[in-house]
Amino acid sequence: MSGLVLDTSLAQAFLEQGTLGQERERAGAFYRELIEAPDTAGVKGWVSCEEAAVQLDLMREKGAEIREKADVFVLVGVGGSNQAARAVVESIQPRYNGAPEILYAGNTFSPYEIGRILDATAGRSVYINVIAKNFETLEPGSHFRVLRQRMQERYTREEMARRVVLTGTYGSRLEEIAQENGYTFLSFPERIGGRYSAFSPVGLLPLAAMGLDMDAYLEGGRQMQERLRAEGGGIAAEYAAVRSLLYQKGFDIEMLVSFEPRLRWFSRWWWQLFGESEGKQKKGIFPASAIYSEDLHSIGQYMQDGRRNLIESFLTVEDPGASVRIAPDPAFGDRFDYLDGMDFAQINRAAEDATIRAHAEGGVPCIRLTTGRLDEYAFGQLYYFFMAACAVSGRLLGVDPFDQEGVEAYKRLMFRTLGKPGV
Repeated sequence: MSGLVLDTSLAQAFLEQGTLGQERERAGAFYRELIEAPDTAGVKGWVSCEEAAVQLDLMREKGAEIREKADVFVLVGVGGSNQAARAVVESIQPRYNGAPEILYAGNTFSPYEIGRILDATAGRSVYINVIAKNFETLEPGSHFRVLRQRMQERYTREEMARRVVLTGTYGSRLEEIAQENGYTFLSFPERIGGRYSAFSPVGLLPLAAMGLDMDAYLEGGRQMQERLRAEGGGIAAEYAAVRSLLYQKGFDIEMLVSFEPRLRWFSRWWWQLFGESEGKQKKGIFPASAIYSEDLHSIGQYMQDGRRNLIESFLTVEDPGASVRIAPDPAFGDRFDYLDGMDFAQINRAAEDATIRAHAEGGVPCIRLTTGRLDEYAFGQLYYFFMAACAVSGRLLGVDPFDQEGVEAYKRLMFRTLGKPGV
């Protein structure tokens, strides 16, 4: 199992000599505070994968039941309540592993999308997992109601109790609903926020339900946790320090890019992590993403020749997980004979290396993070690395990386418009 490799050399070329060492020391100090200082605010339960990963035996048991009996598994959650699991499932789920179809609900108010999900469950064996830390967010709450009502048309109360899993905090209304109806209840640990919940039951049950290796995933997180601790923040502190210095020089947009389309949903998880953690007090690097080579034919123009306020962070996957070789076809005359005998992995890597060189030479600080392959272990490594780096990065910026008051502003106005009591 190879570990992550961080290369910031092309970004360091944009920094004054000696500044990185000083900022790296600051980042290291914030990292040590993260793992050593008392958690007075109750937000650091994720720092230890062992603390976050509760109820493992129950999740294994329930996951096996869902794989055996469900045609459709509906994951109901929004933002951090489903992004981590979705990124792993959509990236590496085997095509024919006997798992049910997975649908993602609780993340939109679009009646078209809600209707599509309801239609997809019609006449099929359905299990749902509703994730809501305090059960106050409108999207998952409203979706749970319509899904529950649809299921109650077909299933007895006893059967519903087997088919509904609720993930929330102890003492919340969601736990009360589980007790009142006999539903399985999983803990959304109080000391873990949604976007830092990858190693809690929030992120783990969907992996178990879809037949993925939950233990390898957790081991990836634990290994990164131990590595960063041994190295005083290591690559997470370095990444945070480089971003901080670039931001001070006016680079205020970061593009997370990859030549591997399977990382599309991981990019969305990363958007939320950094956007919700750093975008405060009118500060922060704006997170964006692209999937190459497709997006090189659109946003690639801006990356090469647009404003020079962009950081580009490449996620490289060494093992493509497949092989497709181009056979010679001299009779056709398509003028692509120079590709004869090449594997698409070779072509993809050539395109990636050329893009990094071109963009760096065009004035874009480029960072590269390389993983050996995309599997459960690798995702565990990536999640812990980025969560630790984000927590440190927020402190370097001077903001609290664990609150999200800005998210509540639209909610208050929306609830008032909808007539919610007490708003």
